[in-house]
Amino acid sequence: MWTKLTLALVVFALMPHPGHAQESRAILGDATKAMGPVRSLQFTGSGANFAFGQNVSPTAPWPRFNVKSFTRSVDYDMSSMQDEIVRTQADPAARGGGGIPLAGEQRQLQAVSGVHAWNQVGQNPPTPALAAVSDRLHQLWITPHGVLKAAIKYNATIEAKTDGGKKTTTLSFVVPGQYKATATVNEKNLIEKVESWVTNPVVGDMLTETIYADYKDFGGVQFPTKITQQQGGFPTLELTVSEVKPNAPVDIDAPDNVREASVKVAVDKIADGVWYLTGGTHHSVLVEMSDHLVVVEGPQDDGRAGAVIAEVKKIVANKPIKYVVNTHHHYDHAGGLGPFVAEGAIVITHDVNKAFLEKSLAAPRTVRLDTLAHSGKKPTVEGMQDKRVLSDATRTVELHLIKGTMHDDGIIMAYLPKEKLLIEADVYTPGAANATPPTPPNPNQVSLHDNIERLKLAVDQILPLHGRKVTLAEFKKWIGKAS
Repeated sequence: MWTKLTLALVVFALMPHPGHAQESRAILGDATKAMGPVRSLQFTGSGANFAFGQNVSPTAPWPRFNVKSFTRSVDYDMSSMQDEIVRTQADPAARGGGGIPLAGEQRQLQAVSGVHAWNQVGQNPPTPALAAVSDRLHQLWITPHGVLKAAIKYNATIEAKTDGGKKTTTLSFVVPGQYKATATVNEKNLIEKVESWVTNPVVGDMLTETIYADYKDFGGVQFPTKITQQQGGFPTLELTVSEVKPNAPVDIDAPDNVREASVKVAVDKIADGVWYLTGGTHHSVLVEMSDHLVVVEGPQDDGRAGAVIAEVKKIVANKPIKYVVNTHHHYDHAGGLGPFVAEGAIVITHDVNKAFLEKSLAAPRTVRLDTLAHSGKKPTVEGMQDKRVLSDATRTVELHLIKGTMHDDGIIMAYLPKEKLLIEADVYTPGAANATPPTPPNPNQVSLHDNIERLKLAVDQILPLHGRKVTLAEFKKWIGKAS
């Protein structure tokens, strides 16, 4: 009898109750009414943003930039968002990635529309940003009105809390395979905080914490005039909002080249047993050894890395990928390491990054099961100091720390002495063949030249992991070192 009674109580507790559903609808309805009816939105402000994933070392904060103007346009019905940013470098002595060193003002456009994302810098043509789609959609749906719409759509659970006499309500929901979120609603029925989690390609399940404060009425719609956000434990946005246009006309249409873009790997055989794997914004290099393969760089995310691995298996079908060389820890260059680990590859990186990558690649990946999570493989990360040599009867691959660069404390380049090839990331990205060299030259590029000279490397060609291959002579001319 007691067993049956206990079972009945359990079943009753697990059953949905009409009262709970009605209460949830009422709370969500009150919040929607208080926030105001919004289908599209445009807001403008200024403050600071930070180059996420581009710190000079894994324990340093993200590099800071002053934001003279920030305009975000959102169309909730079309799942579209566009950020227009005018920024300057905050600290002239700053180190790290994300565009450092930045001379003067830079205009950026970052957009997403449905399954398409793209970037545009200054007057340059728009560039597809395939790896940015999920993150930008996540940002769209954690805006104050966006998170409320998502909470309604995904049947958020409701919990009332009292902390220090302050009453709040939390809305918790999951968007399967994308993100999960908890939004805090204050006593005025306004969204004041959003905690959301995504599976980041580098660090696994990652918290984004966004605070919305100092709401004001803008044409019958409540919107915060202070927005702060942090991701991965460091600040990413500090914004003071000056203007809000609720239900403003928003037309965000992906350019044709963005709509047609897909993850592709182009193969350029540079020498016997060496292939330059391009086709996107981030490249890799395949090096064939006697009984195994070395891939320099696993960039971006599962999509890019998976395509690279598939192409590697077509090029050399009978040898395993033993090593993947990580040039540095910046998230766009380490985001594809997981699929290589899933293949059984050993990660080689500088000692500055070793502990960070060991922890990150072993971190839980539960919000969205990625390739590494599905594989169940444990990472093996090997570090190096100034130099490491991979060698067998076929060829030698030298790995060298690039000293004196402001980009990253643990950035390494690869050199193939027999082929006279240098492989490097970020410190030199070639401009167009007819472009005018900068004056003065970029200090990161000068540091690369200094390292080549210091190590007495005989280089014929450089294979940058962004941009195009160039001769050493062209590189030297670009930085004003031509003999």
